[in-house]
Amino acid sequence: MSKMPLFFVIVVAIIVIAASFRFVQQRREKADNDAAPLLHKRVVVSNKREKALNERRSRQQQVTPAGTPMRYEASFKPQSGGLEMTFRLDEKQYHQLTVGDRGVLSYKGSRFEGFSAEP
Repeated sequence: MSKMPLFFVIVVAIIVIAASFRFVQQRREKADNDAAPLLHKRVVVSNKREKALNERRSRQQQVTPAGTPMRYEASFKPQSGGLEMTFRLDEKQYHQLTVGDRGVLSYKGSRFEGFSAEP
């Protein structure tokens, strides 16, 4: 009988530790991005992705219901060569981009700040 409450306490402790670790990791990333300098690069929009944020299983994801929250990402390839960079964007920023657009990408650390397309 005493093993069940001990098991429950251990599981709850593991969950609390994991959640605390993730919280600290997010705060550290935010602080690093705030402290990073604002950088500008001439890039080409190489890829756009939107993904439904739901907890449904793979067979249930064949049709995404209306109103499902989405995650938006865009990838940028430097015009001068180098590694592709991927950033998470909000919906408005995402829909303003078109694959193949050339312009200047502004970012701080791993945070997308903006994209100015060339005419």
